[in-house]
Amino acid sequence: AVVSTQSTGDLILNTVSANIDTARLISMLKTGGTLVQLGITTQPLAVPLVDLLFHRKNVAGSIIGGIKSLQECIDFCYKHNVYPDIEVVDASRIEEIYGIFAGRNSGGIRYVLDIEKSKAM
Repeated sequence: AVVSTQSTGDLILNTVSANIDTARLISMLKTGGTLVQLGITTQPLAVPLVDLLFHRKNVAGSIIGGIKSLQECIDFCYKHNVYPDIEVVDASRIEEIYGIFAGRNSGGIRYVLDIEKSKAM
């Protein structure tokens, strides 16, 4: 879940591929902060230009950053105790999860498919 952090963040790493409220994420950045989109989104991102221009906020992106960049990101997250909200699911819930993705996935949860458990079904 997103906590109210209005104008306090230096960096937001967005890994959500669904259409989300980008303006809300950018509003969480302080002056000079950067929103980085990692991966391709299902729809173009709406970017509030006024917030970017008047508050010197930045938007960047990468399909993948390469192994070195990925390792640096993982190390940074580990050092600062930044972890995703995940739920491990088996294949019996795949239709339900697709339904969540087709919506907004407003909970921001990353679903991880447990292959071994799914094979045993």
